[in-house]
Amino acid sequence: MRITRLYHPAQLHCGETTQLDSNASSHLIRVLRTKPDTPITLFNGDGFDYQCKTLDSNAKKTLVAVESKTQINNESNLSVTLIQGLSRQDRMEATIQKSVELGVTKIIPVICQRSNSRLARDKKIKKLQHWRKVAISACEQSGRSIIPEVSEINSLTGILPLLNPQAQKFTLHPQASLSLKEVENNQQTIELFIGPEGGLNDEETAFLKQNNFTDIRFGPRILRTETAGPAVISALQMLWGDF
Repeated sequence: MRITRLYHPAQLHCGETTQLDSNASSHLIRVLRTKPDTPITLFNGDGFDYQCKTLDSNAKKTLVAVESKTQINNESNLSVTLIQGLSRQDRMEATIQKSVELGVTKIIPVICQRSNSRLARDKKIKKLQHWRKVAISACEQSGRSIIPEVSEINSLTGILPLLNPQAQKFTLHPQASLSLKEVENNQQTIELFIGPEGGLNDEETAFLKQNNFTDIRFGPRILRTETAGPAVISALQMLWGDF
């Protein structure tokens, strides 16, 4: 029997009860038609799955009993940060969703000169909230119990304080002479920069080189921005990670 797995943003303790929020309750009761005493799994991002059972059929505030917990050890040995040039809404969602499923550790959205999406401050906040929900949903689906961070939207220069000086840094560039399989890797921490739909301009490319990003090519074909990040993450996992 397939057991429903849901995110619950609260501390969970075995032997206690907790109340689900309206969205999770409605999904359980109205969509899945869950009955009392149905087993479900909750996670809150602390690295554990919590085995629970429903206690009622309240579609607004379902009460569940927390019975046991299991530590989940499915995080990659690689710590991959995806620095993604801001793209249109559906493309950013696809990038975040697939990157989380593939094991990314952190996602940093960046506004580039050729980004097609320009957001006012209030819309940035709403987008960020939505993208974090997309990441949580991808964790629900993929079985991850640690939620990757989706940082605030930054400018290119604004990402510098967020970078790890010890990380191996890559930029995907179609004219690069070095392919990913030719890279000698001795780091488990990787930072990957992917440009927006229009690509990076010369000034941005130079800035990244000055900050220790290495240009790499990824085959003879140019990938769409929403394809590039997940594709490279998958290759990184195959070469040096847990695939």
